[in-house]
Amino acid sequence: MGDKTMASPIYSFHDLNNPVSSRNTPGDIGRSASRNDTFVVSNSSATRIGSAGIKVSRKEIIQISNQLSIMIETGVTLPEALDCIAHQSTNPRMRRMMQDISQQIQSGSDFSAALAKHPRSFPVLFIALIRAGEKSGMLPKMLNRATHYLRDEAEILRKVRGALTYPGIMFGFAVLTTLSLLIFVLPRFTALYASKKAALPLPTQVLMNVSDLLITHWMLIVPGLLIGAIGLIAWIKLTSTGQKTMHWAQIHTPLLGNLFRQLHLARGLRMVGTMAGSGVQLLECVITARELCPNSYFKSLWNRIEHQLQHGKQFSEPLFNNPLVPRSIAQMISSAEKGGKMASVMEQVATFSEQELKEKITEMTRYIEPAMIVLMGCIIGGVALALMLPIFTISRVMAQ
Repeated sequence: MGDKTMASPIYSFHDLNNPVSSRNTPGDIGRSASRNDTFVVSNSSATRIGSAGIKVSRKEIIQISNQLSIMIETGVTLPEALDCIAHQSTNPRMRRMMQDISQQIQSGSDFSAALAKHPRSFPVLFIALIRAGEKSGMLPKMLNRATHYLRDEAEILRKVRGALTYPGIMFGFAVLTTLSLLIFVLPRFTALYASKKAALPLPTQVLMNVSDLLITHWMLIVPGLLIGAIGLIAWIKLTSTGQKTMHWAQIHTPLLGNLFRQLHLARGLRMVGTMAGSGVQLLECVITARELCPNSYFKSLWNRIEHQLQHGKQFSEPLFNNPLVPRSIAQMISSAEKGGKMASVMEQVATFSEQELKEKITEMTRYIEPAMIVLMGCIIGGVALALMLPIFTISRVMAQ
């Protein structure tokens, strides 16, 4: 019997971040795997993902969580549910992410560990809830709880962004209109008044000087503003002093400061209440809330609470002496702690705070529109009045 030459098996690999398929021998895949990439090998394919995983939108994560909760509760296995979502998805990135998670689970990984490979898509709290659901055997319930948390958080953030976007657009329009008047309209009046040697009122003189400065030195002003803006952003992003200053301004700005304080407090309480109600230890809940808190002043509050818990003291003690927490909320949490109902009461307090925040945003938005119209009228009207003041005495100037 003659010798048979065995062909090298053929494999295929797929780059999740740059989807290009190719056929390779085991040596090729070995050379590729020597880089800092992660491969998930299936029967006939290996899938490469970056260390940060794949990123999809928060809206899609909410849809995924909701669909998984329903399918698993009706008896569909987790890999089948993931494959079904991947098959029906029209987003290539979400499809590849679902396939990767399914392959990891079929290879023996926990669901929470597979989700943790995609930290840009799945927040820490979501993964913690899934881990708690795996330990307690209540994965559908935890998925449903995670879905409600993400949906409520997205709604609150959408309302806050909406409340800030409108005045920002109106203010930007007012600035552009004023600059247009100073650069394109005012110079025409300047030439007219100069030819008549008019004695100009002080407001008109100030505007003319500003207009002349903008026209003459714009090549220095524009780069200077850009460099200043970049420097300010770098100072805020890269230095602890800049971050702390920005966070202080965020929670102390008139009108908006109260909204941000209530937003950070409600998100933190919702996070701790949701995790604690899912069976996660209270200390771990506080650590997660601290890690996900974007404001350094509230982060310090969670640090103090963590320190209290590590030394066997009560959760509510640091809340009474902190100006960021209303005394009524601190009292409710203290009573709940004594009665052993921390999780449910914190979720109720968070729900109440979020509802109050929505009402404040709605009320503030109702008054922002007329306030911005008045502000724009004052700015543009002031410029126009300064331009027209000399015309009131033009006949006397012409007679000279």
